[in-house]
Parts: sequence; structure tokens; C-alpha cells
Amino acid sequence: MNKPDSRLKRGLKGSYYFFNILLPLSETRRIAIISSRPWQTLINRLQGLYPKKSEKKQVTMSLSWQDAVRDSGFTPAQLEQQYRASKYRWVCVFILPPGLLVLLIGALLFNAHTLPMMIWIKASFFALIGMAVSALGFMRALICEYRLWQLREKRVSQEERGEFRAFLKETAWIKKTLNIKR
Repeated sequence: MNKPDSRLKRGLKGSYYFFNILLPLSETRRIAIISSRPWQTLINRLQGLYPKKSEKKQVTMSLSWQDAVRDSGFTPAQLEQQYRASKYRWVCVFILPPGLLVLLIGALLFNAHTLPMMIWIKASFFALIGMAVSALGFMRALICEYRLWQLREKRVSQEERGEFRAFLKETAWIKKTLNIKR
């Protein structure tokens, strides 16, 4: 009776080690447990930094246009100049990556028959990153155009209809965002 028991134990132990070589579950579990500790510590620290929202909704004071300009510490002309310069820079960030991608694709297509597949994969990742940078540039330029609209219309608060939804409804926002001259 002792022989089948020991054979079964040896067989189970051997199969455990064999499958652990193919699919190292015990090491993977151990690594997951050990590597999750710093993340849990970080989450606990972050929860301590930011207090939880209370059940009752806090009433926030919205500033009027004059109060917002006064609190900024700049004159409306200075704010407009700063937002125009910032918008110009972000529109350039929006335009440059697609331009570079056109040049890259042109160079790749010029030598397409001699290039290995790895170059095409790298170029694809570069194109994705370029498009992400371009999207970031557009969003930042859109924010600058929104702030310029608020300055021109002298509307900031919800009562003055200076929120972002009103900006999107009342303007041709894509055209205005991409227009550098205005």
C-alpha cells in the first residue's frame, strides 16, 4: 500500500515541477504579491493627500469676468497677448508632427523594397506617438482659444454663459483654433 502512495506523490511532485517550468505560476504569484506592495503603499499615501468628497455638495463661488481678470494679476491686453502666443506655440506643436510623418512616410516609400519589416513597425510606433503629440497640441490650442473667447466676450461664469459648452455651441471652434492670424 505504501508503493502506490509514494508513486502518486512523486508523480504529483514531478508534474508540479514540470508544469512550473512551462508556466511558472508560483514565481509569478510571488512576484505579483511582492510588486503590488509599493503600489498599495502609493495608493494609501495618495488617499491620505486628497480628502474624500463629502455627501453634501459644496457650493462654489463663480467669479465674474472682472473678478477673474483682477485675480489673475494681469490686464486683459496682457492676458490676450499671453494666450495668443501660447496658442501659436500649441498650433505649431499640432502641425509639426504630421509634417514630419509625411516626410518619414515619403522616405520609407522611396526605399520600400529594401527595408525590413522591423523598420515599418518602428515607423508605425513613431507615427502613433506623433499623432498623440499632435492631438495634445490641438487640445492645448483649443484651451487657449477658449480663454481668448472668454476675454473677448467678457464671460467667465455660468451666469454669464462663459462655460466651455457655450463656447463650443456659439463658435466655429475648430476653425478658430487652427487660425493663427486672428
